[in-house]
Amino acid sequence: MAVGNLEFIKSANATSTTSISVTDCFTSDYDVYVITMNNLSGSSGSPSQVSLRFIDNTDTPITNAQYDTATLQLRSNNTGIENKNTNQTDSELLGYADLSPESSSYVFYVFNPTDTSSYTFFTIQSSVAVSSVLHGFKGIGVLTETTEVTGIQFLAHAFNFVSGKISVYGLASN
Repeated sequence: MAVGNLEFIKSANATSTTSISVTDCFTSDYDVYVITMNNLSGSSGSPSQVSLRFIDNTDTPITNAQYDTATLQLRSNNTGIENKNTNQTDSELLGYADLSPESSSYVFYVFNPTDTSSYTFFTIQSSVAVSSVLHGFKGIGVLTETTEVTGIQFLAHAFNFVSGKISVYGLASN
């Protein structure tokens, strides 16, 4: 993993919405970014899958079917489950959001988002307790186009996000 100093860039709070966007957070100042999501929870129903889309330099979410993601889901009551998705309109199954008081936490590393000569890659680690079962996710993903990425959007697939904080940091080299 990359080594250096984290420099805070921007944060956003979840409100009653199915998506949370952080725009204008990636610049050419850094090659690597760290994104944390803490205390993320949802409104009702069963746990919701959380996925991401990147946002281009016109503040438009990138919805082309060019997201490839692979995750390993580990559960405290069962064996691991591998999830592999290619050519999707968002990166699927990065973790869950559940009802309060259960909440999830995430750490993302995003690589070269503004470099138009390479793809934008990311890694993910997340954890959540759902009905007393601990779920951990670890994964990798890529946007297989060379668009300039300047922001990120997180999506809930079954209900609204009601709480949580997203923070974006640039990883400065030493």
